[in-house]
Amino acid sequence: MSVRFAAARRAARSPIAKILSRAEIGPVANDHDRSEGTGIMSENTESALRHFAEHGLRAVPVALDNATLAATASHEEDYRYWLGICRELDAGAAARFEAARRPAEDRLIG
Repeated sequence: MSVRFAAARRAARSPIAKILSRAEIGPVANDHDRSEGTGIMSENTESALRHFAEHGLRAVPVALDNATLAATASHEEDYRYWLGICRELDAGAAARFEAARRPAEDRLIG
């Protein structure tokens, strides 16, 4: 019967020790302190995400309806706000909406 030599493993290098001694995960990309002013998302993006969380897939049509109501009531600031939210969620829909609202003279080529 032959005898084979097998060196002992170091406890610090064992697979279990490696798993247990892993370094902590660093801060997540969107973990930021608002007081420092180094936010990753703009206010407009955050507002759009909150709007999407509230309305789901209907967020863009609701934002466009709100923009229409604001434009009808001559609230330019509210109109820009809702159009900005729509632009964050669906830039194409916002561009088509703006193009449709422009006077006919501005839409003509030539």
